[in-house]
Amino acid sequence: MNRSWYSAAVLAGGKNSRMNVPKAFLDVGGRPIIQRVLDEIRPHFDETMIIANEDAGYTGLGVPVYPDLIPGRGPLSGIHAALSHAAHPCTFVVACDMPFVNGRLARLVAEKAEGWDCAVPKAGKHPEPLFAAYTKSCLPAVNECLEQNRLKVMDLLSRLRVNYVEEDLVALTGPGDIFFNVNNPQDLSQARALAQPGGSRPETGFSGRPPLFCVVGTSNSGKTLLVTRLVQEFRERGFRVGTVKHCPHGADMDVSGKDSWQHSRAGAELAMVTTPGRLALFRELPAELSLEEVAAHFRGLDLLIVEGYKHLDYPKILVRSDRNWPGNPQGLFALVGPGLPELDLPVYDPEDVKGLAAAVVDRLGLNRQLAGGV
Repeated sequence: MNRSWYSAAVLAGGKNSRMNVPKAFLDVGGRPIIQRVLDEIRPHFDETMIIANEDAGYTGLGVPVYPDLIPGRGPLSGIHAALSHAAHPCTFVVACDMPFVNGRLARLVAEKAEGWDCAVPKAGKHPEPLFAAYTKSCLPAVNECLEQNRLKVMDLLSRLRVNYVEEDLVALTGPGDIFFNVNNPQDLSQARALAQPGGSRPETGFSGRPPLFCVVGTSNSGKTLLVTRLVQEFRERGFRVGTVKHCPHGADMDVSGKDSWQHSRAGAELAMVTTPGRLALFRELPAELSLEEVAAHFRGLDLLIVEGYKHLDYPKILVRSDRNWPGNPQGLFALVGPGLPELDLPVYDPEDVKGLAAAVVDRLGLNRQLAGGV
């Protein structure tokens, strides 16, 4: 199947009685929750919409907004409206109060609905019907539930052919807080803590990816040289360090003609090369991983240094050159090279690696003792 088979709908019709404000626009990690949801979901679907009965600012988010056709019946009204408005046979439905949703899992769940009325992931033994995919074949049962005033989504599921996406498959896509939702001020405080660099996730037992920062700049500005120097500096301080190089325009990771290349070319989704001292894993992906998903592979390390991802909001060091840098200034905490008048940030010489390392330790709140007392 190709991606155009799927629609996606964000349900934003709740009354917000416990928060007194629209939950969708609560800030988590520097972005409204609904913006976080849209940023994750939209790249994986051909059509994305919001289901909401009041404008409340939704029309400024760049996707169509539709009201409930049968209002006042809770999430079931939202599912009904989503399926009625959707241009495609299958619609992935997600609540607007889930700040850590995973776009790849959403796509996987939608694909799992083929041949069924719906597909629903499970967290442990508990289904997640508001992070699920429903086909238009569900509409008669939805209408029946609405007419009978049976408004619990679980009542709907009891009338459908449901493909439950099991926990082990869900776990492959990322951390366990995907289904975390914000229902009250305590949830909001916890979500904001989770969204911080290195934020822990005690409620799931997920060990968390290491603290990370990005080194960004234009091509040939010296990013790679700075990354290697910072790796050496943090290694000397006792850190276990990982690195990521982002290649947004693609790159040849394997060598044409080699055995592993032939394995992948033949159709292997995973191909690994091992030697007595190293290994390399090549994996075909239906869509690019988010940085959070990439960073999850580095669990157990003390620090992750990322070269690239200039458009994201993560903590960033900008390596300056003579050319204009078209990136996102959100998250910048240090400049290397010439300063920028419009940015009130500390400026470091490219040779001042110890000073930059101290700035990283301070910005990420890294363990002071491990960092040699910096």
